[in-house]
Amino acid sequence: MNNRDETLSKWIEDLRSGDRTAFERIYYHFDARLFQFALKLTGNRDEAEEVVQEVFVRLWETRQFIDPSLNFDGYLFRITRNIVYNHARHRVHELAYFKYLDNPSNQSGNVTEDRMNFEELQQVLEEIFNDLPPVRKQVFVMSRIEGLSNTEIAEILQTSTSNVENHIYKALKTIRQKFNKYRIIYFIQVPVVLLIKLISTLLGN
Repeated sequence: MNNRDETLSKWIEDLRSGDRTAFERIYYHFDARLFQFALKLTGNRDEAEEVVQEVFVRLWETRQFIDPSLNFDGYLFRITRNIVYNHARHRVHELAYFKYLDNPSNQSGNVTEDRMNFEELQQVLEEIFNDLPPVRKQVFVMSRIEGLSNTEIAEILQTSTSNVENHIYKALKTIRQKFNKYRIIYFIQVPVVLLIKLISTLLGN
């Protein structure tokens, strides 16, 4: 192991213990490279900066689960890529919704009211999601939002793949059960096609 690897390993170990100085060192060490990578994927400097900030927020939030034996560089670049792709998926669904609203034949009511209903639905789904137990929520985010495989999640959290699969199954079951009470209300006010797309985005179906 060369000096660079030893230094990075020390930073990672200190980060896992909650050392903010180590976190700052890792940030400044990878910031420029991750920004260039995100910029290449997005083609937009502002979005690339936002993506990199989100990468490091997630790194700090999951610091205690980092496996020092993993390829840390690859781990950060994979998170960056998945965040970019996730942002792109959200833009596609938002664009589809607003195109729907712009089509006069699809408008059954006031546009402002329809958009408000859509935002309300997003809020309901977010509230349901945030009610998940912390570990289950984290596993769900890593799987459905960051795009990690069950094996990768198990390695990061130092658990079994079956445990990861169990968390994902229970998270999906909880989300579906809790959403049922809102289904009738929102099917009346929100276009069915867009509602299905939004749910599919959240549940990864």
